[in-house]
This record gives sequence, C-alpha cells and structure tokens, in this order.
Amino acid sequence: MVSLNFLEKSEIFKGLDSEQIEEIHQYCNIKEFRRGDMIFAEGSDATHLCIVLEGQVELRFDLPGHPTSDTNTISSIPEGKAFLWSSLVAPHKSRLSSYCVSRTCKIIMVDRASLLSFFEKDTKAGYIMMSNLASVVASRFYKLQDEIIKHRGYETMFSW
Repeated sequence: MVSLNFLEKSEIFKGLDSEQIEEIHQYCNIKEFRRGDMIFAEGSDATHLCIVLEGQVELRFDLPGHPTSDTNTISSIPEGKAFLWSSLVAPHKSRLSSYCVSRTCKIIMVDRASLLSFFEKDTKAGYIMMSNLASVVASRFYKLQDEIIKHRGYETMFSW
C-alpha cells in the first residue's frame, strides 16, 4: 500500500493538505515491474499518472521497427518523481515509451478519471497539482534543452 507520507512528499502532490492527499490515496494502485519491462508504449492511452515508488524508470523515444535502446533515453525518472503526465493533458497519449531499468520497479498508478473528477470537486487541489505538473514539465524541458546544447557544442567543436 502507498503511504500517505510518500504521496505528500512527491513532487506532483506537494502543497496539498492531508485531506486532499487522503482522497488521492484512494485512486492509487501499485504495479511491479522487472528490469527491461515496458511500462507504457509510446502512443498508448495514458490512463494513469505514474510515480516511481521504488527503482528507476527511463523514458525513451523508440524507433519504429527497431528494438529499444538506452541510447534513445530522453529522461531517467528516480524514486519519488512522476511520469506519464500526458495522462492529464489531451489527447491523453503516452509521448514516450517507459521502461524499468533497475532490478525491479514499483510504480504508483493514479487513475486519471478519478483524479480529474476529484479536481472538478476540489478546484484548489486541481490548481495546486497542475501548477506542480507545470514545474515538472518545465524542469524536464530544461534538462532536454541542456542535453541538446551539450550535443550541439560537441558537434561544433569536433566537426571542423
């Protein structure tokens, strides 16, 4: 079972009060995966917001017709961090494939429909969580931007 304390400390639910956390707790299930298991495929329906409870997840851009490769990793998601945020943003499709890369992973799966229904009733909770979501997306964008700049700099330095 997911601890309320863990949910309170997660980046995505930061700032919610204990009653709001207890409500969200009802929508959570834990799924376990082993190293190499695909959690979600790119383009699949994103029906759950996910939080890494234990282990590590990689988000990858998989090339059609090719096996997955860690060289296509866009982001690594450690314990306590959220992924599959596209479950809360139309068109609710996974933008990248996700894989368990540690020996095992435990993933908290938060049901999208229940979460959005709760946010309709408690708009303050929805506002707080969506603000947190914007911060998560922004930080991932900045990391990706830094990687692109590093790669471009390397190409510039060694291409002449």
